[in-house]
Amino acid sequence: MKFQVKLAQLYIMLIPFIAAFSLTPWLPLPLLYMMPISIYLIVIRRLKIFKEDLELILMVIMGILGMFFAIDKLGVKNLNHTFAISTSIFLFYIVFKSLINKLKSINILASSFALSLAFVSIFIIIEFILSNYLGITISDFIPYSTTDELADATLMGSIIRPRGLAVEAGHMATFYELALPLSFIYLKDKPLPILLSYYLLVLSGYTLLFSAASFVALPLAILLSAVVRIRSKSSIALLIGIVMITFIALSSDIARPYIDETVGVRLEIFLDPSQQSNTVTVNDRSEKYQKISNLFLVAPFGIGWGTGAQMAADQEVFAGITMPEGGGFISLYGEILIASGVLGLLLFLRFITKKIIQLFRLSSLESQLVLIAVLSLSIHYLFISNYWFPMLWLSLGLADHVYKNEKFIA
Repeated sequence: MKFQVKLAQLYIMLIPFIAAFSLTPWLPLPLLYMMPISIYLIVIRRLKIFKEDLELILMVIMGILGMFFAIDKLGVKNLNHTFAISTSIFLFYIVFKSLINKLKSINILASSFALSLAFVSIFIIIEFILSNYLGITISDFIPYSTTDELADATLMGSIIRPRGLAVEAGHMATFYELALPLSFIYLKDKPLPILLSYYLLVLSGYTLLFSAASFVALPLAILLSAVVRIRSKSSIALLIGIVMITFIALSSDIARPYIDETVGVRLEIFLDPSQQSNTVTVNDRSEKYQKISNLFLVAPFGIGWGTGAQMAADQEVFAGITMPEGGGFISLYGEILIASGVLGLLLFLRFITKKIIQLFRLSSLESQLVLIAVLSLSIHYLFISNYWFPMLWLSLGLADHVYKNEKFIA
């Protein structure tokens, strides 16, 4: 069991490497690492597929069946995307859950989250200093898994946003949404100076990413978790106080320019696409949401994994609808709806909602922190569709593990 714990801890250390040092966009380091782990678990007969996992498996199957509704549009990208969603769920959820199946507590993994988060934060801070003050671009020296040239994303016209170990800063922020809450399991008993120093470091790195979606998702997840667990008037007063202090801090002359240039400008573009400029990393989101709606109306049972990307590459049209550039639909939920149809999306929503409800019913600190991670990532995935990232699947695996352990103890 100690060996499997070490394997899980090393995997957690590799999770943020979702683009840096990867061989190809489809083979990031976390995925490459988990491939032999899956074989190892099969050999020792520890790989477990549970009844509740069938909803995810059925969702994938619905996306495969959906290809028959666009059979004349298929190509190699269908194979790529089917492989990506299948291996992501298998390796990042099922295999990881099997790897930690015998753990009595996830506390033993918390130090790895804390250490990995500190490393990523130091990397981001160094990258920010190098690119903004010394004119040195780290991606010129480190390979990133993309076939496109990496362009600098700027804030307020001059500040270059660090991307960390991902292709985009917003993608890197998803690791913070996973690791930031879980690191507290390890840090909670540390002396106050260490606690403050650590979170000053990691929050500095997180802030420098300037991820609008994450700046909304993580605080909202914390707020939702806190509201549901309110048990007394003093708790209500404390929550109101925290909200007011946060609001005042965000309204200050120091914070407002950054908020306006991240959350504010993206909200403005979503409401009025004509306001989009070349300096903003928003690719006409409202138009893409409209395409999701139109495609759903003409193909309610889906068109298969990767069909949108294939048609975009081939410049094909489906029922009079042109695919967005790159074929992505900027939302995991939209991606699932278009690929596997309304039935596939309902299966996924039922699966993830069940995990959230189970966590809400638990009272331990670990369950509350996992809940924040699951909620934050679930909200963030309204705005990104990269299902081959491990963060969401790992958080769902932890949710299942925590629920079963606490239910067994009870």
